[in-house]
Amino acid sequence: MFKKILTTTFIVLGLTSYSYSKDFIGVIGVAIGEINNQKNEKLINGSKVYYGDTIFVMAKSNAQILFLDETVMTVGEDTELTIDDFVYDPKTEDGNFVTNIKSGTVKFITGKISNKNPDNLEVKMPAGTLGARGTEFLVVSNSEKESTVLLLGPGPENTLGMVPGNVFLSDGINSTSITNPGFQAMVKD
Repeated sequence: MFKKILTTTFIVLGLTSYSYSKDFIGVIGVAIGEINNQKNEKLINGSKVYYGDTIFVMAKSNAQILFLDETVMTVGEDTELTIDDFVYDPKTEDGNFVTNIKSGTVKFITGKISNKNPDNLEVKMPAGTLGARGTEFLVVSNSEKESTVLLLGPGPENTLGMVPGNVFLSDGINSTSITNPGFQAMVKD
């Protein structure tokens, strides 16, 4: 009897996990040129993005990904990134978002997950990681040993009443924070 209940529990848990992994977490808002996922499926305007997807934006192409928490990623040509984790509760505006930029250029406008708790947004890069609060920033990973991060805004003098953003960078040993728009930092391996 116990084995039967245990087996049923594992089957139900397995189906729940499977169902969860198939839930979409965002959409391709703009697709120009050749954009594919890890299954080599062509992504076009309106294509759904799923937890665990790897997105490939090819030469002379770019894309914009809109996530459920209102994070916006504008992805430049020759970029590969993976959505390692995305959990979002719209009622509490809490969640977790981890993405891995393996190469290329990605501009972020952070959404509700980062605004509520900046520790819950992590961007992995070949040479380090970053977290951000309520801001817009650009990541350029041009090699396995170097990534540059530029804080775009908003700054303390913005007239929209927005909370000034900041970016926290770490290479695993050293860390720094960028608080002024227009400033950048480089992370090297």
